[in-house]
Amino acid sequence: MTASRYEPDAVFEPAPAGARLRLAAMVSLVVGALIPLVALVVILNERRPAPWPALLAPAAAPLALAAVWFFSRIGRYRVSREEIVVELAVGVRRFALAGLQSVTPDPAALRGAHKLVGNDGLGALSGRFRSRHLGTFRAYLTDDARAVVLRWPDCCLVISPQQHSLFVDTVRRRAGLSS
Repeated sequence: MTASRYEPDAVFEPAPAGARLRLAAMVSLVVGALIPLVALVVILNERRPAPWPALLAPAAAPLALAAVWFFSRIGRYRVSREEIVVELAVGVRRFALAGLQSVTPDPAALRGAHKLVGNDGLGALSGRFRSRHLGTFRAYLTDDARAVVLRWPDCCLVISPQQHSLFVDTVRRRAGLSS
């Protein structure tokens, strides 16, 4: 009888924000600052006194953007013996290693992809996407230049761990895939 060797979960931080996320953050920051300024100018140019909700409304845009950014962040990726866990700001997504067919780095994974539902750049790229290259897939990434594509018979996942080469080797080893 052979004793199974215990391997602790491998933990990977998400890659630093890539160009796409930085651009989305800059645009959001500008829009988030302009909306309240324009609203205040319009409210203050009115001849009659503004109701108090109108005075508070300009604060809603920056607060909404901050909430989207906060709740969209990716905490980390964890690889156990049985699954890959994507830890988000609110909740986790689990993907079993059983049936995993391939794990490949692909910096062009998001090229030509269209968002079906999710967040396309404020805090993270996350949700369901579709492209000719990958078909329909889930994405939880911060830098598309460090994208790693994981394929199962019925699912495709794109993520971006900071140490993507080590991540690929770890997942391949734990899933029993050849290099």
